[in-house]
Amino acid sequence: MKVYTQDTIAAIATPPGMGGVGVIRISGRQALSLGARLFQSRSSAKNFTPGRMYFGDLGPADNPVDSGYFVWFQSPRSFTGEDVVEYHCHGGMIILQSLLRALFALGVRPAEPGEFSKRAFLNGKIDLAQAESISDLVSADSQRAAEIARSHLQGKLSAQIEAIRAAIAAVIAWMEAEIDYPEADLDHQGHDQGQNDLEEQIRQIEQLQATYKEGKIYKDGILTVILGRPNVGKSSLLNSLAGEERAIVTDIPGTTRDVLEVPVNIRGIPLRLSDTAGIRESLDHVEQLGVERARKVAGEADLTLLLLDISQPLQGEDYLLLDTVNKGTTIVILNKIDLPAKVRVQEVTERGFGCVQQLSLLTEQGLEELKDAILAMFITGQFPQETTFITNQRHYQALERGLDLLKGAAARWNCLPLDLLALDLREGWQALGEITGAVWNEDLLSSIFQKFCLGK
Repeated sequence: MKVYTQDTIAAIATPPGMGGVGVIRISGRQALSLGARLFQSRSSAKNFTPGRMYFGDLGPADNPVDSGYFVWFQSPRSFTGEDVVEYHCHGGMIILQSLLRALFALGVRPAEPGEFSKRAFLNGKIDLAQAESISDLVSADSQRAAEIARSHLQGKLSAQIEAIRAAIAAVIAWMEAEIDYPEADLDHQGHDQGQNDLEEQIRQIEQLQATYKEGKIYKDGILTVILGRPNVGKSSLLNSLAGEERAIVTDIPGTTRDVLEVPVNIRGIPLRLSDTAGIRESLDHVEQLGVERARKVAGEADLTLLLLDISQPLQGEDYLLLDTVNKGTTIVILNKIDLPAKVRVQEVTERGFGCVQQLSLLTEQGLEELKDAILAMFITGQFPQETTFITNQRHYQALERGLDLLKGAAARWNCLPLDLLALDLREGWQALGEITGAVWNEDLLSSIFQKFCLGK
């Protein structure tokens, strides 16, 4: 993708498929003149007023495709900062594709993934962190994820980053003044103040970094696998957590033959919940394949829910699972507490498991306590509601690079000459600038915006 060409682009801005409304977005110097050629207004208005919707026929004048609305957003008061036109019509793909083909015939170019957001960045309408938050907001799987993405879109993360960079820039400015006038004695008061200011910004960055683990959970969710031998209630657990019947439940062992993944929201945390084939020795080739897939998924999971039947003594497959799962990321669930117990909680805790929950999937007794245990395993509760979270790996890595450079300078503050310290500070300042786009190159922009959807 070239850095910026001011030609006119268009794409469908709504999801593919059938819907009540479909939107086509056009942006560029000729958005209004070309977009208007495929719109025949049914009103008496001679000229278009920015921000006002007009009803009429969409498509070539001699062969309209649909009836709908036309709206023009005048540069620079638009999302991209350019002239933007949108068609709002019925959401059938035949209609949308026909309108797009008509636009392309007029010389409009198909937009590349993320090109509208990229133009918004290049025209100074949003910074890079805000641009990425648009994608995060659209794909949010939980209310908390949406709240965090919206706070980034409002500029709260960017404001924190730029405040840190401004403080570092002030330290660099003091250093450069000292370097430019070497005949003057070193300003010891400024030297000490610069060190204190640098250490304070290091603390600010570390506080931001500390939010990443939880922030990533809110954004990406927790890959969770349910393990257990056949007929301990794995599919029932999945259905109970999902709040609907998503897996087949029978008393026939081996019903689940493959890995079934279902998105689930637990206390505001998105779980990618996988029900797996029961772990047992089986002569059924298909079931054996399912068991192998179950073991593979379990090895990659962030959380394992290991289900045991409390109404039966522990069996060989139970011991095998207890010995092979990661104890630090496993919650052992003793199911069927509505029946006489044949397993003691101590039998499990003595094997090194710190979290054991008892429940009955028949009566759902203990289900809420299990949800609380899942939340407690990943969310510490140490961050106030208004905390600015880091959720993006790119942002975290930029913070890491900047922090390493700034810490290096702080550690050698009294050992190195100012010109060498200033180099480290400047590189750290630039690394932080990559988060907001204050510092960028074409490779960085391409890596970000090529992941966006068309029309975004």
